[in-house]
Amino acid sequence: MKRTRAFTLAEVMVSLAILGIVSVFLMDMLARQTTTYQVVDQVSEAQTNLRVITDLVEREMRVTGFMVPEGGAVCAVDQINAPDILVVSDAAAINPTSQVLNDLAAQITGGYDGLNLDTLALAGNSTVDGNPFYDSDSNGVQDTDFVDVPALGQVGGVIITDRNNPSRGSSCGQIQAGSLNIGAAASQVRVDYDFGGAVGSVPLRALNAGDNPADLVAIPATVYRVNAANQLTRNGVVLSEDVEDMQLAFFFDLNDDGVVDGDPQPAPALPPFTSNAEYPGSIAGGTQYTSGGWDHSLLREIRLSVVIRTRAQDAAAAGNANLANNTFIAMENRVAPAQPPDGFRRRVLTMTVKPRNIGLR
Repeated sequence: MKRTRAFTLAEVMVSLAILGIVSVFLMDMLARQTTTYQVVDQVSEAQTNLRVITDLVEREMRVTGFMVPEGGAVCAVDQINAPDILVVSDAAAINPTSQVLNDLAAQITGGYDGLNLDTLALAGNSTVDGNPFYDSDSNGVQDTDFVDVPALGQVGGVIITDRNNPSRGSSCGQIQAGSLNIGAAASQVRVDYDFGGAVGSVPLRALNAGDNPADLVAIPATVYRVNAANQLTRNGVVLSEDVEDMQLAFFFDLNDDGVVDGDPQPAPALPPFTSNAEYPGSIAGGTQYTSGGWDHSLLREIRLSVVIRTRAQDAAAAGNANLANNTFIAMENRVAPAQPPDGFRRRVLTMTVKPRNIGLR
């Protein structure tokens, strides 16, 4: 009789144990590879988003001041405990054809005090060059140079300056959606200087005895800000998700020597340059930029830093204090909130731009 050979119970148990160990090892390796792939993919996505959005912002910072009064080329809200707000003149709205002036703006005939909410009265039909660029009521006909298109969720900004006295600085706000009222000879627009929050732009400096007669004007503007949902927005439209912070600093060459002067001493030989005297917003605990306190015709450089983070946390990095990018990154004069490592991977891009339309007149 032929005998049939089979595995013993001990052999089966050993085989199952080995198979279990190998399976656990393979599953752990697969989980690690999946996590690593997700982290690398999110970091790559964050870096790609940074490059795309900063290309747009850099381009608009570079052309700000195009054919508008230099004193109203730029305005911003500098905050130490929240993302800054950048407002630049809207070069796209300007049609240079047949223009002989480089101080195009809508004259303000009443309503300005620069605090909270103003209803500005504007001379003319809300165009600064006679050629409307935006369609405010979505009827297919362009009717204004100011962005107030609630149907598309687009609401721009306004920069206000004294065309005769640029040393009074600038003030700025966001248009209240649907408030633009266009007439043939006069128009109105409601401006929120607090940008929907508690801290906002400051008014223009008061007239001094030696100043020229005031000539207040409104300039169409583009508003960049980071909202409470960590989204970078342009005129209310989301450009990018997962943007944690945006910080600004400005170089005003007060003595026209081409060098950043003032604190700290000795001045740094290489960028990023810092100074309480000529680079407001650049030093933690130092001089804050206030739009009404600086003559923007002396502006020579804008420095903007954007901090973007991954969509999800990396659990393996959350408790690793040695990782410099898994905690809040404070730039310029930003005060970092007290928080432990959170596992988000962060990337920072800093751009320094010299506006080409300021300082040449």
